[in-house]
Amino acid sequence: MIVWLRHGQSTWNATGRMQGHTAHPPLTDLGRQQARAAADELAGLGITTVLSSPAVRARQTATIVAERLGLEVELEPRLVEQGLQESIDDVETRTREVLAELPDDAVPLVVSHGDLIGLAVARATGGVPRIPENGEVQVVGRPGS
Repeated sequence: MIVWLRHGQSTWNATGRMQGHTAHPPLTDLGRQQARAAADELAGLGITTVLSSPAVRARQTATIVAERLGLEVELEPRLVEQGLQESIDDVETRTREVLAELPDDAVPLVVSHGDLIGLAVARATGGVPRIPENGEVQVVGRPGS
């Protein structure tokens, strides 16, 4: 099982501004509420590790959830949003690399961005990519399981 969580609302999300690789937009009050709600939802899933994009909005979300779960956040630079010069295949490759490095018995929470999560979940389930809402949790099986 892999648990995906899109970061909570950031100050730039609130104004409709595109963020991309911009690392600094922090969470809004609503974004922090979304992270706390996700933490409550995730409390009983047996998560063993929390991986996060290094972007402030994702890191803040991951920290709120990890504190509730009694875990530490591991920053993973390959979990950033799709860059302007990157293809979907590039995003998929780096996401697969991260997941392949996890122990088989790990139950990871991956805190990242809508584009990466939408692609990863679609590939894992055979569905159509869908950008999750801020603070939305998605649970899927591991690739090949």
